[in-house]
Amino acid sequence: MTLFAARFRRACALAAFALLVVAAAVHAQTYPSKQVRVLTGYPPGGPTDLIGRVLTEYLTKTLGQSFYLEGKPGAAGVVAGGILANAAPDGNTLYIVGLGLVAVNADLYSDMPYDPAKAFAPITLLVNLPVVLEVNAKLPVNSFKDFVAYAKSGAQLNHGSPGIGTLPHLAAELFKARIGFSSAHVAYKGTGPFANGMMGGEVQWSFDVTNTAITMLKGGYVKLLGITSPERYPGFPDTPTFVELGMPDFVFTTWFGLVAPAKTPQAVIDRLHDAIAKGWQDANVVAPLRTAGLDPTTTTPEETAKIFAADRARWGAVVRENHIKAE
Repeated sequence: MTLFAARFRRACALAAFALLVVAAAVHAQTYPSKQVRVLTGYPPGGPTDLIGRVLTEYLTKTLGQSFYLEGKPGAAGVVAGGILANAAPDGNTLYIVGLGLVAVNADLYSDMPYDPAKAFAPITLLVNLPVVLEVNAKLPVNSFKDFVAYAKSGAQLNHGSPGIGTLPHLAAELFKARIGFSSAHVAYKGTGPFANGMMGGEVQWSFDVTNTAITMLKGGYVKLLGITSPERYPGFPDTPTFVELGMPDFVFTTWFGLVAPAKTPQAVIDRLHDAIAKGWQDANVVAPLRTAGLDPTTTTPEETAKIFAADRARWGAVVRENHIKAE
């Protein structure tokens, strides 16, 4: 190859790269140019319904195109995730994803059809949810110390969760191992049936996200004994943290975040992130979330990716160590 030919090919490559950069920038400036589908992968009645309504209403007003919510429940979010993984990477299909799909399902399902770490482009977290230890109101305990003594006395106990591999399930397994007692797990199919089982006394204790717990607490169905946030949660100021209860490493939250298909242009990711970060600073926008016991938050795409990776390492280990598999 002559020197001229080599230089010509290099110039063509640089020109092609420049065109790609310009095209991505133009796409971001015009994005969205048509309506945007926002997927949820969980049964009705859970927090993603509310998060999705708040998010789509805000983005529709802010970005000038219709953002609409589409529920695709099934296999703990795997079905909706598969739709996202196969969608065009143009920002016109998004997914409100939970910790379980990102951090747990790869270890929970032996035939997971895609790797969330490779299939999704993180945009931001949307809400954090501290997790509470709750007991049925009729259980004869009134404190964390009471419950530990009761559980270790050999009492017959059942604990519930919204499903196998959900954070309430994994938190309970971790807690049982740390404290040292036996309890049978009852896996319900979603938040609604789980709450009914807890209120009706079919299960005596559980770990639960704050937005479900607050409803049952107000109804007098449960007592709260501890919370996994690093500091006392404003919604439950009388509930001690596990740090206060002598378990300083029992600190975690669950969360929901927004993702796009992998290879979505960074400029589109940034446009969505910046719009949400601005809106989430508006108390009026996020008021419905706070009222429901959710803690609105945002993170940069880079921070979100690190959170995804850290939680996958932590909770994936719990799944493997306890030999938990989806039924």
